[in-house]
Amino acid sequence: MSAIATLTYAELSERMQQRVTDGVVSAASLPNLKSALNAFLKQNGLSENSVIGSTLRASYYRSLSKHVEHLKSEGRSAGYIANRKTLLGRWSSLVNQLDHQDAVSKNAFTPFQLALKDILVQAKTTPAQLAKALSITKSTFGNWLKGAQPKQSALPALRRIEVFFAMEPNALVSLAYGRNYYKPADEASLQTIPYRERLAVVTKDPYRLKTISEQLANEWRGLIIHKTEKLPLLKRHSRGAWGTTEYITQGKTDRNQHLFVKDKYVPTGSVVWQLLVSYLGWMCRDAGSGGAGFSVDDVQTLAWLTHKSLGHRYLAWKIERAGDKIHSGILDFLKQVKALTHPAHGYLTQMPALNAHLPEHSRHENWKEACREVFEWSVETARTLNGGGIEQSREPMQPILHILELPAPLEAIGDMTARMAASRPVTGGVEEAIWARDLLLMRLMTSNPLRAKNLKLLTYKPDNTGNLYKKADGSWNIWIDKKAFKNQKGAAADKDYDVTVTPNVWPMIEQYLHVYRPMLPDADKVPFVFLSSMTEKAEGHIGAWKSLNRRVFYLTKRFLWDCPGIGSHGLRYIVGTAILKKNPNAWSLAAAALHDKEETVKAHYAHLRGRDKVGYAQESLKEYYARI
Repeated sequence: MSAIATLTYAELSERMQQRVTDGVVSAASLPNLKSALNAFLKQNGLSENSVIGSTLRASYYRSLSKHVEHLKSEGRSAGYIANRKTLLGRWSSLVNQLDHQDAVSKNAFTPFQLALKDILVQAKTTPAQLAKALSITKSTFGNWLKGAQPKQSALPALRRIEVFFAMEPNALVSLAYGRNYYKPADEASLQTIPYRERLAVVTKDPYRLKTISEQLANEWRGLIIHKTEKLPLLKRHSRGAWGTTEYITQGKTDRNQHLFVKDKYVPTGSVVWQLLVSYLGWMCRDAGSGGAGFSVDDVQTLAWLTHKSLGHRYLAWKIERAGDKIHSGILDFLKQVKALTHPAHGYLTQMPALNAHLPEHSRHENWKEACREVFEWSVETARTLNGGGIEQSREPMQPILHILELPAPLEAIGDMTARMAASRPVTGGVEEAIWARDLLLMRLMTSNPLRAKNLKLLTYKPDNTGNLYKKADGSWNIWIDKKAFKNQKGAAADKDYDVTVTPNVWPMIEQYLHVYRPMLPDADKVPFVFLSSMTEKAEGHIGAWKSLNRRVFYLTKRFLWDCPGIGSHGLRYIVGTAILKKNPNAWSLAAAALHDKEETVKAHYAHLRGRDKVGYAQESLKEYYARI
């Protein structure tokens, strides 16, 4: 008989203790978890030596309902009962995860599969008949019976099965996804993010300039060379040079060759180019739609950046389009206009010949005076927008505020990875390789909170010369050249990144690299650690996994509690916050972990200076508060 089948409550408690040791569950929550379980056992006439049986499995919701009624009879508050249900749900979820992992390891049926098969037996029906009666496709139901993990969109179908067979609410859903992953049916929708809703609307109405004349291409070429050459002929501010890098997730192609100089990629050039073609595209937009109404031929020059009135109209339109909010694209545009029109070292200021590229009716009588006027406007406008108390368009922490407010935010990530581990496919092959890749990605991002670009470019080589390498003592480290970082002129300027991966991730690295990674496409052609499940090619070039960040978004939306999806930067926020909550005001510690400047960390984690800081003060004085 399986050891899981004879698992006792005492052994289950040891498994929960192990999750504390592994960092999946916070040590602070363990006493409350054990207290809740003991009360539950006592009320059900069970002891720690009792075999779990169906009490935390098929009969869990019936047992929970009985326990809740008992608590009500004792006069317990609604808040107390809600907390007890949450704590007991964690124990039931752990049993479900152990059952699932045991089934996968033995190539046996998972609890979810067994539940479906039992339903078919009890109903004396076939999969096809049941699928038709409940409006579920035959192939979908068949795949579930074979061991496929239900997708998030399958939740309504699972709810229909529960209602149809008079099952306890969540009885089937909890087996499919992991206990407490989904809210009850009437609360199933995730939180909405206003910024994302606005973005979904405006992305359907693009306005970037698509037609680039030879004149504009040559002007741009002159600017990008001026910004990157070692000995510029024109004046250039000491901090006005644009860096180049060989690190890019895809190679040089016909579509992006204008962002390369001497076969090296210019990251800042990519940002400025997007700002430029957006502005010139708006100029071509019909006046009835808020644009300037110019023809495509008339806008083919950088010289339009010297027209203050047009710049002002453009920003007013962008602010209105963003719901009367300010976003980084507006401030970035002002920043670049300011740099290009600086009276002493601005590139446009020193290029009066560009005046002739404007239509005759739009040329300036005094080029330098026009540049000075635009410069002063950009400075004053940026000051007004930054200090005017105007609401920012995007709050990057909004999707994860409920996690950041936890005493131990990493507990939510531990809960997420535990559910991911339990969702291991029983089918093997590429599907299991994808599962292993995704699980390692999330664990590595938590251990070493790198940006998406660095994760995409992370390499492994059998001769141990890649970014991910194994030391003589058996530990795994990540080394990255400082030039590969976004902040190569900031925190990454002084040293390369060379940091050990947390030990609990080492076994999975070994397993993924030697067992699962070879199953993925192009594993023998590229050195990247993380590979797409599909061959991603750009004009014949096999590069890094371009959609890695979209995968992170999908995984967090599916497995991170009540999260509408976040990218790698959101996970960096969670790790940084967890460090600072565990070590109040340890800004240098958090900066080191995030490979960033201490000043930057202080600015981005200002949410820890208010309510949480007061909480730290209250905690330090708790022995005195107890007497008040």
